[in-house]
Amino acid sequence: MKLATIWHMHQPDYRDNSGVMQMPWVFLHSIKDYYDMPWMMSRHKGIKATFNITPPLIKQIKLYFDEPCKYDYFLNLWYKNGSELDSNQREWMIKICKSAQFDTMVSPLPRFVDLYRKEVLNDDEFFDLEVLFILSWCGVYLKQNSQVVSSLIEKQENYDFNDKTILLNELKEFIKGIFDYYKSLHVEGLISISTTPLNHPILPLLLDMDNARKANPSTNIPRLHEPLKEDANLQISRAVHLFCDTFGFTPEGFWPAEGAVDQNSVRLLR
Repeated sequence: MKLATIWHMHQPDYRDNSGVMQMPWVFLHSIKDYYDMPWMMSRHKGIKATFNITPPLIKQIKLYFDEPCKYDYFLNLWYKNGSELDSNQREWMIKICKSAQFDTMVSPLPRFVDLYRKEVLNDDEFFDLEVLFILSWCGVYLKQNSQVVSSLIEKQENYDFNDKTILLNELKEFIKGIFDYYKSLHVEGLISISTTPLNHPILPLLLDMDNARKANPSTNIPRLHEPLKEDANLQISRAVHLFCDTFGFTPEGFWPAEGAVDQNSVRLLR
């Protein structure tokens, strides 16, 4: 049997009009998943896979290369002292920090368990919660290979601002190496890398809105619409340009956004 394994690496664009990401999921999955998945696969001889990395993900990961706090609302608040936050900001930060999966991320950290279960936190507890939350998201590779991450996990409590600074710098440098790592695995022939049209558009709908009714006759579509083939072509060509600029070669294929495909969109991609 010939088996093709495709990992679809995608995040929606969390940026607002000012270019600041309003949620931290790109950062968190970068330190937990986007490096770890190809790294884990590479340790098993004979296994190969395609990693589909979408343009919105590429653009947002690159924002963490130099000034992560500038483009991430969560990290901007995280890097401040708790006393600098208003009540709404503080409540939102606690909500995000308590969103970590309990069994696999919170429970391995005893201090995190204690803070997770507390309804009211003083400033020192809030500070510890913030640091432990980031540490809980660090992937297996970081926990095994980063002295900074392992030592901070061992510390467990009484973190200070210097700990935050060291941790953030360590993770920034780690994220900067993600795309280079994919390129190295590609050179070794262990993975293929593909992409998706620029803004994750549904190409069949750009080409013909009536395709929505072909998929489901009861779908309501705009009464007045026209084909947007020119836009569909731009979505593809600009995705190729971004991919080449990032990886240094042409993508080896495309995964259509949401798996939405028809013969006409296949012709464009080909």
